Amino acid sequence: MANPLRRSRCWANLSRRRTAVAAAAHIVAFIAPTLVDSHFPEVARGAARLLRPRGYTLMISSSESDPEAETQALDLLLACRQVDGLIIASCRPSSDTEILARMERLQLPYVLVERGFPDLTAAFVGWDEEAIGMAATEHLIVRGCRHIAHIRGPENSSGQGRFQGYAAALTRFNLKVCPGYVVAGGSTSAAGYQAMRKLLAVNPRLDGVVCYNDAVAVGAVRAILESGLEIPYDLEVIGAGNLHYTEVLRVPLSTVDLNSGLAGERAAELLADLIEGRPPQPSQKILIPFQLIPRESSRAIAV
Repeated sequence: MANPLRRSRCWANLSRRRTAVAAAAHIVAFIAPTLVDSHFPEVARGAARLLRPRGYTLMISSSESDPEAETQALDLLLACRQVDGLIIASCRPSSDTEILARMERLQLPYVLVERGFPDLTAAFVGWDEEAIGMAATEHLIVRGCRHIAHIRGPENSSGQGRFQGYAAALTRFNLKVCPGYVVAGGSTSAAGYQAMRKLLAVNPRLDGVVCYNDAVAVGAVRAILESGLEIPYDLEVIGAGNLHYTEVLRVPLSTVDLNSGLAGERAAELLADLIEGRPPQPSQKILIPFQLIPRESSRAIAV
């Protein structure tokens, strides 16, 4: 039988070795709401590309769009104190800032990506979400659509901004913002499918739909085709994110390219500067340029 005292010493030695390794390592954690059917893997890839030459290793965690899971991950990272800083794409409501405020009190550097919090002055890298929603909607209007629906995203700064852009574009072209043309759709293909079925049941006159992201648009496309309608001849669709598979779908999807890799690089650069004590940039709110990518789902091939 093993000597209990010897076993205890072994565990103590192992614990000290692990602590020493952790102290020598430079680790940045990236907390994302999802790593499936989203642009966040590209954000992570861009961050790793920037951090690696500067001596940091990127650790990635997905909250599965669950605020409680996000809180548990952050609590663990704060408790173990083995990370030098965090990049956070939060899934929590904009009003829920308690754990982020705690990070500030502990002086743990972090950068927010895509989802902002009005009550915080934290470093931020993202997009002009209202401009994205406006550009996507105006694209369909210019193509001739007049009855345009919107499948909304989550109730965070990103989802709210894109809805505001959708409404602003309709108003600019003297089109009515109809409450019946707007449904909650979340951020997944399954949610987009259910939202589109609901829209088709209530609003058969629709000729265009602006989707929160590409995953939602994929679900919407499936529902439209199952209903017997043709894309783009009966109904035009646009998403956002320019995921790698959107160009090879049965109906190639019009989308908005978010330049997600660059967003990851800029977030990582900003975080590394904060960790290393460099003076902050004149503005800690960095907006990444985006580009509209028209494809067959909005009659681009007919131009």
